[in-house]
Amino acid sequence: MYYLLTESFKEQETQLVKIILDAVPAQHIYLLGSTLVQRRTETVFMPDAPSCRSVGHYYILVLVNEESNCAVLQDKLENTCRHFIPVTALVMNTDKFIEWLLSGHAFAQTVQQRAVLLHGEVINCNALQTTTIHPVEDIAKKQRENLQKVKAFFAGAELFMVRKECNMAAFMLHQCAEHALLAILKKSSGLHVNTHNLDKLLRYCSMVNYTITEILPRNNEQQERLFQLLQKGYIDTRYKDNYHINTAELEAIKTMLVKLIDIMQA
Repeated sequence: MYYLLTESFKEQETQLVKIILDAVPAQHIYLLGSTLVQRRTETVFMPDAPSCRSVGHYYILVLVNEESNCAVLQDKLENTCRHFIPVTALVMNTDKFIEWLLSGHAFAQTVQQRAVLLHGEVINCNALQTTTIHPVEDIAKKQRENLQKVKAFFAGAELFMVRKECNMAAFMLHQCAEHALLAILKKSSGLHVNTHNLDKLLRYCSMVNYTITEILPRNNEQQERLFQLLQKGYIDTRYKDNYHINTAELEAIKTMLVKLIDIMQA
């Protein structure tokens, strides 16, 4: 289905590539995936209307030269593309990606073997010098350590709630969510990112698990408020006097995170 979708929206992808190249010095652009939106309107006057499909979101990997600031380019790219179509972008140095390829990194290997290359020449690993092979990570052991850390943050939140220290409980819940999402992404794609931004982590994880956005939904004002309270739990709880969260809001967030931990353990 992934390949059929990209063939169906070539014109849109061509325009997206042009926008990306105008915004950042991309050497390679890979299409990691997309979100398909399906719409059908049926009324008493139009009972047999066909369904209409469109792409509502793209996931892309952009490789740039080693002098580039990937974090800055990533934010610039997402902001620039937003007027055309929402994009979740991963930006990394080409040399780093090639190093990952040659060392058998799961993320790089999957991209090289399966992703559609929208811009740039195919990277020929056989023509490249070999690099030092890093020891294979004990994934099962790392997952157990991550789960222990996530559960510790969750228990810490419960303890702070008992003490009526709601702000510190919110900080612990943020850390619980952050590390659970990082673990889900790492386990399913091999990719590790350095960010405390839950919005970004949710979008990254939606590439590997389609239920993630249902666990922490943002479909109405109340849901968005809960998400923002959790998102701001990392900084605002410690450094801003105007951050306030109550016990009921903490309990609602805890309920969502229990489901997130279940996904992590699956």
